[in-house]
Amino acid sequence: MSFHVDESLRMRRLAAAVAGCDEVLDLGWAQIPNRFLCNRRVVGFDLDDAALPGNYHAAVTGDVRKMRHLLGTAEFDAIVAGEIIEHVEDPYGFLRDCHHLLRAGGKLALSTPNPNSPIERLLTLTLNRKFFYTREHLCLYPQRWLIRMLENCGFKDVRLRSGGFPLPFIGTVPFPRPWCHQTIAIATKAG
Repeated sequence: MSFHVDESLRMRRLAAAVAGCDEVLDLGWAQIPNRFLCNRRVVGFDLDDAALPGNYHAAVTGDVRKMRHLLGTAEFDAIVAGEIIEHVEDPYGFLRDCHHLLRAGGKLALSTPNPNSPIERLLTLTLNRKFFYTREHLCLYPQRWLIRMLENCGFKDVRLRSGGFPLPFIGTVPFPRPWCHQTIAIATKAG
């Protein structure tokens, strides 16, 4: 049995983190476009092609390992990277590329699974390999180490928020940050 969890809470919080930014790059948007982004210009970047929703203005198809090459000299006021970093082999290179694509003072808003969520703790306790153990997830990032990674890649003022907790048939509900299912990190480009 499988169920779909409504991601609206996490998506709203990511959009709120970049509200007021003119040009936003949304990485990994094709599967779940963020309908809450209401910026002047939203560019989607993904491995897959998808029809542009009304609040997106352009799309680029490609691998994030090549996004600097594919986007050239483009600069953005903000980058949203929902549920991406756990999929990349070189998270430091990914964060440095995001840093490079941001204008001075630009914001990065990312979300990633929290290895300290009750779900992950239970599945780790039992060494369960059936649920939330996808081959596409290469690594999980504890919250305090996520802060260090961002700071090591040139970001400052890192703030963490809860992405909530999924409940079947209800959706994602607010939940305390240390144990949330998905961590949201918001950081500013230093220098």
